[in-house]
Amino acid sequence: MENFRELIIDAVLSKRIKNFKDIESEGTRKRNICSYFNGKICRIKFEESVVSSWLSQEGITPHPVLCYICPYFSLKEEEESIKSSLFDIYAYYAKLKESVEKELQFIESRVNNFVYSSVSLKRRREELIYLLDDINEKIKITTELIKLSEYS
Repeated sequence: MENFRELIIDAVLSKRIKNFKDIESEGTRKRNICSYFNGKICRIKFEESVVSSWLSQEGITPHPVLCYICPYFSLKEEEESIKSSLFDIYAYYAKLKESVEKELQFIESRVNNFVYSSVSLKRRREELIYLLDDINEKIKITTELIKLSEYS
């Protein structure tokens, strides 16, 4: 049953998300080393069931795509469990995007001014552009998951 549910999610998401196999692979890697995942169940309680490969009374086995976008991955909370939703994830990335865009605008104004133009500013600008691309991809994926959750 677990594989069947994951196969259905894979079939739907692979048509909606470009580079699905790469994202799924990265999500699986993140899930397997995440401090919230015990090998079977995630301690993060998501409101939407569409993001799970397996549901039980104890919790969910998250789908790798959820683990790919999950912002809690690097946080080390001592709480037994955290409650979240796809809308929380979307809000997190929207706020992060706004912050990165502000910093990028500031750096752009400095780089365009020859006096302040430096290698470190240009490097930081490139890092922010890469981060912004990653954030935009995660926002797009989160939006697709939200759309799917409306149908389930």
